Amino acid sequence: MICAVISALLSIVPSSGEALEAMLEEHPFPAAQEAVLIEYGDRFLVPESPSLVKAAVLRQFHRMAFQLQPEPVSSLADYITENWSSLDTETKNLWREFAGRTGLMVPAEAVSGENLTSILRYCSETGSTVPEVNTGNLTDLQRFYYTLALPPDQSLQFIEDPGWAVRNAVLQNNPGAAFEMLDDPSPYVRMNAALAAGRDDLLLEMASADGPLGHMSLAGVGQVPILEDSLFNSDDPAKRVSALLTLLDLGWTVPQTKVDYLLTDDYVMVRAIVADATGRNFAMPEEGDLPEEAPALLDVPDRLVLVTDAGDFTMTLLKEAAPVTCRSFWYLAETGFYNGIYFHRVIPGFVAQAGCPEGNGYGGPGYTIPAENNTVPYRRGIVGMADSGLDTGGSQFFIMLDSQRRLDCRYTVFASVDNTDNLDNIEVGTRILEIHMINP
Repeated sequence: MICAVISALLSIVPSSGEALEAMLEEHPFPAAQEAVLIEYGDRFLVPESPSLVKAAVLRQFHRMAFQLQPEPVSSLADYITENWSSLDTETKNLWREFAGRTGLMVPAEAVSGENLTSILRYCSETGSTVPEVNTGNLTDLQRFYYTLALPPDQSLQFIEDPGWAVRNAVLQNNPGAAFEMLDDPSPYVRMNAALAAGRDDLLLEMASADGPLGHMSLAGVGQVPILEDSLFNSDDPAKRVSALLTLLDLGWTVPQTKVDYLLTDDYVMVRAIVADATGRNFAMPEEGDLPEEAPALLDVPDRLVLVTDAGDFTMTLLKEAAPVTCRSFWYLAETGFYNGIYFHRVIPGFVAQAGCPEGNGYGGPGYTIPAENNTVPYRRGIVGMADSGLDTGGSQFFIMLDSQRRLDCRYTVFASVDNTDNLDNIEVGTRILEIHMINP
């Protein structure tokens, strides 16, 4: 009996012989695995109990977060399928989230209020047949997933849906609908319809707008003379970058007579891109640390209001989880840095991102802050700090529009939005008016 127990133990211990000895000394005959070993151990283990499945799935999300090689999960999938009825709803939803990204099969299940969003999302990601539901009772996010999962011709029933993301899903699902959507009330949807319909005239008209919609519309025009004119003559630095990147994507070569001129552009990103395209050496200017005048943590309010032209959102700062990030965010908010800044990247079901002064995703406050990775899970309403690598955060932040546990521990979580019902009103071009504290 003892030999059998030790043999079983050897098969589940995720580290060295020393770890085995230590475990034997503390727990001579362990009866089951521990969640922490399943989730963080050195080797991949199939759980021995349904209660440990959540830890096993989170382990796979951790590997995604840090771009590690995937582990073979066929045995885990088999175990989950066999024990499906023993899993709690949270674990089932988590597995559907993983399976949707990896194309794995999930057992069928009756729809409930707790799993509806998860099931519709899974169907939209895998092409599975959507369940029969009362579409009149669905949220904007649920209708977005539902529309994507429908056969293209059936998605047309949502072409006049009140949710911009739902109408955009119709366009994604059925590009042939573009000609009917050229006058959509959402500028972002109109732009995508013009792209799908090949209407350069409409794109050029929209390219005159300020902010990210103008930059994106210009990039969609695709006509070299127009793009060159914007690159050399536009007063908007973000439009110059958009024109430059689009030209390079089209195979354009920077004219030798224009290289030195572009290398003196006021916008650092123009200089950096041109230097890279022409094989010149270029070093991005070094950025400093959080300014000394930033408030102490004790002076940072617990709750803020993010005021936008798509509605107001109450935020709770997670000061214990990310003290430096919270200090920086309030410092920028209090000084008016965010006033007038656009949401430049909005992906329904994923994130709404803002905080770039130029509105193109390349800008920041002129300083960087350290990463404060923590274990707050990335669920809908969580606010994270965007970065381009370790310790490169600044002013750009993103709000989760659905659960995305593959981001756990990779990006600093520093706040949560309390009123998430209207998050799906945010779209590309939504503008931040101000961020202020909630008076005690």
